[in-house]
Amino acid sequence: MSNIQYTIRNIPLSVDKVIRKRSKQTGKSFNQTVVDLLSLQTFGTTEISETPNFDWLFNKNTLDNNFDKAIKDISHIDESLWK
Repeated sequence: MSNIQYTIRNIPLSVDKVIRKRSKQTGKSFNQTVVDLLSLQTFGTTEISETPNFDWLFNKNTLDNNFDKAIKDISHIDESLWK
């Protein structure tokens, strides 16, 4: 993982308190807690790699169960229309 550094200003006090509380609860550094929160909001997980995986955007169950049947039905060639 690359070591890109950020300086973020004007963090609201309420946000700072929540991050510090979470950092204490998890036993992680403040920095790691911020990185985890950014990763979670960006990728839906704190487990990230250099090559982002966007599979979390697409739930396996999002397609209608009848999708394959519908595609098969419209892909059928009616021979009588081709005469």
